[in-house]
Amino acid sequence: MTTREQKEWQAKLDDARGMAQWKAIYQAYNAIFKLAELTLLPQRLSLPQIYLLGVLKSAGGMLTTGEIGQAMVRQARTEIVDRLEEPGLVERVFDKRDRRKVWVRLTEKGERKLAEASPIANRLAEELFSALSDQELQDLQTKMEKLRGVAMDRLAGALERP
Repeated sequence: MTTREQKEWQAKLDDARGMAQWKAIYQAYNAIFKLAELTLLPQRLSLPQIYLLGVLKSAGGMLTTGEIGQAMVRQARTEIVDRLEEPGLVERVFDKRDRRKVWVRLTEKGERKLAEASPIANRLAEELFSALSDQELQDLQTKMEKLRGVAMDRLAGALERP
């Protein structure tokens, strides 16, 4: 591809409705995710791992893998559960009535780890989002939830196709 063709292609891409916002979301996500990884490194937890531990805690300590899939992107959940299971932060429990159903249970060790890591993650969130007013935070949450819903619906449709 020539330099001219590259510039034309980039111009078409940049002209797409929502592309500038998509780039901004992507760049913000990457910066926040990297900062969270560095901040949580001493805890030996990733942001998705602490999120899943929190989801489990909020749900009473136990969810099926399907319920976890509703809270997280499906492809990532098995890997995250595997990484949390290895150090004993969660455990898989097979349903005695339906062997196809797998529960993920937060262990006592996982609860302790969540209690250690949560204040660190909360402090980081407070520092980062102090740049926004309460109204801006609420608006951001509303818009992000709307986009997530649209994306998850499209993803569900894509996964249903052969």
